Amino acid sequence: MKISLLFSIVLFFTFPMWGQKSLRALNQVYTKNELKAFKEQHGNLDLLEFAYDNAISLIPNNGNKNIEEFPVVKKTTHFTDLKVKILPYTQYFRTETPGELLAVKSMYQLQLAYKGSKK
Repeated sequence: MKISLLFSIVLFFTFPMWGQKSLRALNQVYTKNELKAFKEQHGNLDLLEFAYDNAISLIPNNGNKNIEEFPVVKKTTHFTDLKVKILPYTQYFRTETPGELLAVKSMYQLQLAYKGSKK
């Protein structure tokens, strides 16, 4: 009984911090006015918070296309680490792994994925 009570108390105080991490990261990329405008347009920041963990895809260059034009970045799982915003189009970067692209999904792709995650 004491263990479950202690676990519940720990969860109560740490759970809000998990959501705050994504919000802190979004504040490093977006201005307060941009976040306010996003919230007014979409009703909340849920889509951007979803994007924090779901906007990145790693893509192998199996077709051996020329990818030299894309900037090089370190692999990450959060688009905010790249200091980029979610845009209407997909953004591509090369990773330090030869022949690998990192894609930051477009707003449309994220909206579809977000809706799909709610089913």
